Amino acid sequence: MSRITPVRAAGIAALVLASACTDMSVRPSSRAVAALTSELVPARAEAHTAPAPRPVPPRERVPPIVRGIYVSSYAAGNPVSRNKLLALTDSTELNSWVVDVKDEDGVRFHSKLPLAREASHWGSIRVHDLRALADTLRAHDIYPIARVVVFKDPRLSRARPDWSIQTPTRQLWRDHQRITWVSPWDRRVWEYNIQVAEEAARAGFREIQFDYVRFPEAYRSLPTQVHPQAAGERGDAIAAFLAEATRRLRPLGVTVTADVFGLSMNESKDVGIGQQWEQLSSRVDGLLPMVYPSHYFPTHLAGVPRPNRMPYETVFRSVGMGVIRNQRLADAGKQPARIVPWLQAFTATWNDRGFKYGPRQAADQIRAVHALGLEDWIFWHPNSRYDAVAGAFAREALPQARRFTPPPALVRTVDRFDREGAAAIRARDAAEPSKALGQ
Repeated sequence: MSRITPVRAAGIAALVLASACTDMSVRPSSRAVAALTSELVPARAEAHTAPAPRPVPPRERVPPIVRGIYVSSYAAGNPVSRNKLLALTDSTELNSWVVDVKDEDGVRFHSKLPLAREASHWGSIRVHDLRALADTLRAHDIYPIARVVVFKDPRLSRARPDWSIQTPTRQLWRDHQRITWVSPWDRRVWEYNIQVAEEAARAGFREIQFDYVRFPEAYRSLPTQVHPQAAGERGDAIAAFLAEATRRLRPLGVTVTADVFGLSMNESKDVGIGQQWEQLSSRVDGLLPMVYPSHYFPTHLAGVPRPNRMPYETVFRSVGMGVIRNQRLADAGKQPARIVPWLQAFTATWNDRGFKYGPRQAADQIRAVHALGLEDWIFWHPNSRYDAVAGAFAREALPQARRFTPPPALVRTVDRFDREGAAAIRARDAAEPSKALGQ
């Protein structure tokens, strides 16, 4: 820090006020400010107490434009892959990383939590110094986001079977991949994941992004899911967890966001997994709908018969419904979540091997986001490889959002959702005091 030379008291007061309103990692303490002011203001001058500046809510500290990529713990922990991704980010409009700190195999850093050590694959830790990683990202002007996988946690399930989803015969319930899950109704599961998130926040991550914050799909071919702690509807359980996580984490200066199925915007109910759009959008700072075109069926979106080969139309129609629903939440007096769509950077080899995703497909998705009046997007590749789509990234993160006039067909679809119950949920939540966002 350069030396401070004596200046007029009014100039110092303005400087202090400006510093307090800026999101900086180090700010002058009130004691230091008082000492500095006392040196520069003559003793005979009349003391004036300036009003304390309004604390900046975490939601307002998020960059005005978020354009990012997913970075696995393996890529983040490997110097070669990490430096390659840093170079890509430094040279393009990318400005955010979503980094695994806890995935389906447990925590990916050296947590101090005893349960994290018990319920993780400790020999495969890839991020050895979480704080150093966050510092590196900030040094490159990269917004650090910590991804925390919540309820799809087979290691925690094995360590705490009584916290888990069970079968009617009290065995551990397993999904189609034979993976066990912990129950979204169990508050002990909530507490563990919030503590992991708190560690990431204290290490310097500015946003906590919860993934697999849902129930597993209840296919008819699988046993009935039994939740020993069940109380209420599935959507209530997911909304309550996110509200509690937001309450706990916001005092640490971080925003709280959640990954959701893209289809949560495209039906009135909870998609069978507890993700009802209006419930969630009124309880967190941001929602990240996974609108990968490869994950949509021809029957999901009217006028989109081949979703994977129609990336612009898929993103525009799917996210467009979420934008309309958010506007109706705002009209009802609730502050809706910021929408940051997850976009597809991979080729869907399992269902459309012959159609490769490259710069054109990535650019089509980006154009759709901007056409909806949104600035933000994050690309996903499971192995954090973005060479194939990097040609779609601009040099700088400049505003690109256009004015969005909802097409009548999308408005009619959302009107139908309202008749099916979305309006009632919106009205119910609007009548309740805000619990999570500090409004």
